[in-house]
Amino acid sequence: MKLGSWKYYILLILAMVFWGGSWVSVKIVVSNAPPMTVGFFRFLTASLIFIPILLVTHREDIQSYTRRDIGLFFVLGLVGVLGYGVLFLVGMQFTSSAQGSIIAGVNPITVSLLAFLLLNERLAPKWRYLGFLFSFLGIFFVVGVQSFLEFRPDYLIGNLILLCGMLTWGLYSVLGKKVMTRYSSLETTAIGIFFGTVLFFGAALTEQFWTLPIMADPAFWLHILYLGIFVTVVGFLFYFIGIENLGASRAAVFISLVPVFGTLFSILILSEPLYWTFIVGLILVVIGILVINYPRKEKTTNTATNP
Repeated sequence: MKLGSWKYYILLILAMVFWGGSWVSVKIVVSNAPPMTVGFFRFLTASLIFIPILLVTHREDIQSYTRRDIGLFFVLGLVGVLGYGVLFLVGMQFTSSAQGSIIAGVNPITVSLLAFLLLNERLAPKWRYLGFLFSFLGIFFVVGVQSFLEFRPDYLIGNLILLCGMLTWGLYSVLGKKVMTRYSSLETTAIGIFFGTVLFFGAALTEQFWTLPIMADPAFWLHILYLGIFVTVVGFLFYFIGIENLGASRAAVFISLVPVFGTLFSILILSEPLYWTFIVGLILVVIGILVINYPRKEKTTNTATNP
């Protein structure tokens, strides 16, 4: 480890703590508020921070955007913010935060899989493909084996919705990777979130959020601020600072900590039960991520990963 590198490792660990905690926070908030309202205010909070930063740092670039550029950012907001956000929030209405966070561990795997299918990106050496096997076995233990041992239809429905969400985020990451060959990661994320916020606003109107009693609950707004500021903005900044200074591959390994922290917080804060199938699934998912990402000698690539 180079002198001074430790601070970037600390930032990455903090980002993973925030992302892991998001599963508990979302589980609490969607139990008391409709999902579209939660998504709208979360990303509105993030937009109110990201857009001013973008205006200061990329003012000249923004003025040169074409209709095609705006269309690309809109698609990213549609797929990665609204699409993933809806599946994430709805899925968490049915399942537990522990199970959700473990399933989220498959996120880097879906990104790699869709990059292979859509961009023809291949892993070298070939033994890295064993990581897919480990990770999907882990998800099978959480979604399949546990459902067989103690069947709960709500958990099964929620977990399947979250799996669809992970595939959606993988598609967003692949699209975002292509877009980020022309634009910075800040531009891609900030403008995509802005369009996603607009789309979420339309969805939140159907819930008539201004009439909800939860709007007067301080706890609701604390969760929104946590999700908008620490999870979406600070987590993003810390993660890409890590990528910039340590490389994408070394930073990506830390994503394996998201299901670890998510499961830990679920037990400590929500007192959720921890079954042996969850432990086996968590271990397999982490092994799969490590097999695919460590060690790698590749050029730095800015590929976003969401909680």
